[in-house]
Amino acid sequence: MKSFCIGVLAGCLLSLFLPIVPPFFAVFLLMLLFFILPASSRMFYLGILAYLCSLSWQYQRFNSAQHALLASVTPISGVIVGTPQHNTEYSQFRLKLDTGPAAGYQVSLFWNHQARMPQQAAASVNSVKLQSGQRWQFSVRLRPVAGVANPAGFNREAHALLNSLLAQGSVLAQPEPMLLQQHVSLRSRMVAQVERYIATLTSADILRALTVGERQFDHLQWLGLQNSGLAHLLAISGLHIGLVFGWSILLLRAIPWPLRWQSRRNVLVFSLAFALALAYAWLAGFAIPTVRAIAALMLLVIVALLKRRLSYSHYWLLLCAGLLLLQPFYLLSKSFWLSVLAVAMIFLLLWLLPSKAKTLSEKCWLFFRFHLLLTLMMTLLSIMMFNGSASVALLSNVLFVPWCSLLALPVLLITLVCSLLALPGTAYLWQLVDLLFWPLHWWLAYCAQHNNWLALPDWPLVLLLLTTMLLLLCLLSRQRWLGALLSMLVLSCLLSVIRPAQWQLHIIDVGQGLSVLLQKGGRGVLYDAGPRYGEHSATAAVVLPYLRQRGIRQLDYLILSHDDADHTGDWPLLLAQYPNTQLITDIRHINHARPCKALPDDYLGASFKVLQAPGPFSNKNDSSCVLLMQVAGWQILLPGDISRQVEKQLLQQYPHLSAQVLLLAHHGSNSSSDFVFLHQLSPQLALNSASLFNRHQHPSADVTLRLATLGIPLVNTAQSGAIRLDITEQDLWLQQYRRQRLPLWLQKPVGNAETLRTTR
Repeated sequence: MKSFCIGVLAGCLLSLFLPIVPPFFAVFLLMLLFFILPASSRMFYLGILAYLCSLSWQYQRFNSAQHALLASVTPISGVIVGTPQHNTEYSQFRLKLDTGPAAGYQVSLFWNHQARMPQQAAASVNSVKLQSGQRWQFSVRLRPVAGVANPAGFNREAHALLNSLLAQGSVLAQPEPMLLQQHVSLRSRMVAQVERYIATLTSADILRALTVGERQFDHLQWLGLQNSGLAHLLAISGLHIGLVFGWSILLLRAIPWPLRWQSRRNVLVFSLAFALALAYAWLAGFAIPTVRAIAALMLLVIVALLKRRLSYSHYWLLLCAGLLLLQPFYLLSKSFWLSVLAVAMIFLLLWLLPSKAKTLSEKCWLFFRFHLLLTLMMTLLSIMMFNGSASVALLSNVLFVPWCSLLALPVLLITLVCSLLALPGTAYLWQLVDLLFWPLHWWLAYCAQHNNWLALPDWPLVLLLLTTMLLLLCLLSRQRWLGALLSMLVLSCLLSVIRPAQWQLHIIDVGQGLSVLLQKGGRGVLYDAGPRYGEHSATAAVVLPYLRQRGIRQLDYLILSHDDADHTGDWPLLLAQYPNTQLITDIRHINHARPCKALPDDYLGASFKVLQAPGPFSNKNDSSCVLLMQVAGWQILLPGDISRQVEKQLLQQYPHLSAQVLLLAHHGSNSSSDFVFLHQLSPQLALNSASLFNRHQHPSADVTLRLATLGIPLVNTAQSGAIRLDITEQDLWLQQYRRQRLPLWLQKPVGNAETLRTTR
């Protein structure tokens, strides 16, 4: 069995590098190899094939259901799952389909209540609030799930597979949406009952996350979780489920059981404790981390009831293999790998460290040593997965894991039970809970205001892997020569970080908008802030995380090219995070900003030149701030959203204008990028920022044809994700993030860009 489980893990890692998911029948035929392989290795290879079979079967089912749904023109019907998000003019929610070939899968829908809807119909719709458990029928416009692709960013395609989410789209006004069944689930009523108690409390968001699993955090709260290293504490997972199970066992064993039940006492205690943990997971909405924790607990209970003994390694391998076979898409989840590897490290430390300590000082030292080693290993994992780690993670965990585990969470769970039973005096208990969680609330707010994230975006992955493996060997064998070799590897990593900073240009994948970062070391200049539409802010969701991931500690200039929502974004948020930033823009209604012509000519050795056309301008796009940068001898042109008319004026104003790198104006619209303009510039590389499946069809076919005619390679964020140019005096190195992202079979086509290196 152990060899089979190792084979499942090997098959999982192998599938990351497959260009496509192999067809199910092809994998099934490989099962014939089982009869010709040596007996000693059969179970290992059987584990590999078992995982590939599970992955292929579920992936093909997902694709066939998606194709059938997107090809259908009939209305869809289903039940609302999760908690809908309501804004002033629209709602966002998930619908679990209950009819057709896609039944059982989900779609994500956007409902604009006012768009092209008759007044009476709009009034009737607004009178019915979307709630979890309702059954609706909608006419919809759907498209495949696609998202932006940035380092350490959110992977929407992987998230869709993990959550059985086939498509995203919008609700059509005609035919009118129909409420088929008004049903409010028991869980929804319980959530509403808890919400009445906690809505006015200071730590309401924390309590909501720890009771019903709704993490409705704003930007600053997410930032505090990241900078503190405590995100795991507010996601209902193994720690919380284990606490419910452990405290339930203690309470149930304290109950005086009748004599005739004494022989079955352990079975009853374990079964009831597991039932209470399962009820808590149900109230939390059976989120993916919660499901994994329940599976781990169920395996532990079964082993205990059968009176079997499993070593740490056997239990971990069996748990990982079982989860991956049941849900092979866990392969795509960073949280899955973080959680199972954290469990593996905890088991390793429990095995290595002494199990008993006599004096109080020995116990404190053992506790601190355990968390120090665990934090060190988790830091290495965090650097590999997220290109950085929270510098105060050790302090945060030493302070708040014991506080929450031993005091705050038990009191919270008792208060939760009292709330659901509507016992008198519950409101006072909630005030006590709020007081207990106030230190955590204060710490998260403090960390949000102080950048405690240690960004190490360019650490060599091979060195990190070798360092991690060598650290494990040092812990296991305790050989002195391994410690010396480990020191040399750590020194190599540090030297790779402190090397002289080089210039980098980033086209951040913000969807249908623009945000360009020029970086040197920890300093940078940002040209535009990405889009903001209604409640959605790419500035908060994409741009700021990208700046943190790249280690930008000083943003010297923020340039807003012109007054369009897809360029200005949520610019005050950037100034709030980087208060020393100088705002540069010609937008008149923005106060305390300097005009584009005030941008300095020299910046850390690079030269800036603002190109000004004589005008007149017919629209605000034509008044864009056109910036020509010369970086390490390379000329890079950022034209904003100017039209052909302004392009011609610039050629007349600057007859010798040229650029080796050109960002296409207006996202590649046919109203820009005139043939004469492209011919005179003769760039060696054209870049574009647009979203996949955008309704404007940017870049236009005509612009793409002009570039192809002139032999200018085009790289577009829609296919490439975030684009990075490493700039030296000799050459440009182009990196496209989607090409680097695993697994390979999940990536979109990379378009017609083949040039990876441009030299003089």
